[in-house]
Amino acid sequence: MAKLHEKIQIEELNEPYREIAEKIGVESAVEVAKLFGGSQVYFPKLDSVLRIYRDALIKKEFNGYNYRELSKKYGLSETWVRLICKELALEKQNEPLERQIKMEAI
Repeated sequence: MAKLHEKIQIEELNEPYREIAEKIGVESAVEVAKLFGGSQVYFPKLDSVLRIYRDALIKKEFNGYNYRELSKKYGLSETWVRLICKELALEKQNEPLERQIKMEAI
């Protein structure tokens, strides 16, 4: 009985497993069933996952002045890029400029 799932065909599956099997294959659909069977699972929209990744890339590429460049590269408004980089912009404003003497708190 443990190997019964190896012989099942897509046509024999009920929804949602049939749709899953059509996308990722029967073997993977069976693994999903084993992992989540009997549970209600919520998958956030892929947009939210990609947004987090995109925002991290924007922050990594941000140099304190390149709002327009980043907005064009990522298809966002300059205002939106400014919101994403707001904390970084404040940190960069407080950094000493090149060749500037850093003042230590007394």
